[in-house]
Amino acid sequence: MTSTDTVPIWRTHLPRPVRRQTHLDVAQILKSGRMTGGPLTERLEQSLAAAFGRHAVAVSSGMDALELLLEAAEAQGRDVLIPANCFPSIPALADLLGARPHPVPVDPVHLAMTEEVADVAATALLPIAVWIHHAGMVAPHAQRTITRLREAGCTVIEDCAYLLPDDHPDNGPGTWGDMALFSYAPTKPLSGNGGAIALLRHAEHAEQVAGRRSHSGQEQRWLDGDAFHRGRTLTEFDASVAYWQWQHRAETRSSLRSLARAYTSHFTASGCPALPAGRTPQDTWGRFTVDLGSPAIAWQAREHMEKNGIATTQMFELPWSGYRALPGATALQSDLIPLLQRTVCIPYHPALPISDARRVAKFVIDALTQKGHR
Repeated sequence: MTSTDTVPIWRTHLPRPVRRQTHLDVAQILKSGRMTGGPLTERLEQSLAAAFGRHAVAVSSGMDALELLLEAAEAQGRDVLIPANCFPSIPALADLLGARPHPVPVDPVHLAMTEEVADVAATALLPIAVWIHHAGMVAPHAQRTITRLREAGCTVIEDCAYLLPDDHPDNGPGTWGDMALFSYAPTKPLSGNGGAIALLRHAEHAEQVAGRRSHSGQEQRWLDGDAFHRGRTLTEFDASVAYWQWQHRAETRSSLRSLARAYTSHFTASGCPALPAGRTPQDTWGRFTVDLGSPAIAWQAREHMEKNGIATTQMFELPWSGYRALPGATALQSDLIPLLQRTVCIPYHPALPISDARRVAKFVIDALTQKGHR
């Protein structure tokens, strides 16, 4: 098998107009010598702020954005409700900031928190909810549940790292909670070299987040006992890529929509239950997530695809509470493990040929009809 036969799970894709316009920006960056905190960062922030009707602050990564948002929410001493199916780094951040992370149940179809999280929040201490739109999948109950949480006094942070915003995002995900973040990491739908945007309702919170991006020039804060551990500013180069990816996101969405149609048409034609009832591909998707029926079938299918040059990722092996380094490790939620282990992301990126999508779909269909395991 040659390298051209491989099908990556994701490939960073910059359309031709993005490459051309970023190239022109880089020439200006090099001429000006302004590598951080310059006009390109301001342009990105202004564009996102106008689109979402929120205050926008650019930072160096999604994890930095989340940490800064938790700081702005004064997370210390508060209960932080986090879906059990997330990267351990998220509850680890809450723990680092002196909060109490708690795993909460997950909707098996849309992979978001269940609506019952509002009842959990009612018994929590000054709760914060980190609502994750996993794989860019927006649960139909997301807006009303987030609204219920906020009305009950819960601070809601929307993690939109894998979400592809539409043309008019000012009344969609990212605006329902108190705060939100979008990522421009290489594996995200609006990918670049890195970076993230924090969106905030209130100007004072935005000023706080912006003020904490730098670790230098802040000696007075150190004297006051406020420790800065690292710089979290966005480079002008990353701001340029992020801005132009944002401007040309309709092209990205169109490519992903075509791939989604290719996958679903093959699944439907073969009667393959790769998408549980109700999990309908959305324009917001930044990943294509299938349910392979059982952990055993998922393991065999992934192994079979790997041998044939097709990359996949498992959603998670364990709930985050299954890691001993994290608080709440005793609440393993073993009933969730089969769902996590059978949930698989298959190749899905703007540069993926439709022919490769058909090839991947056949492996999924064979796995779920047992053709691939006879």
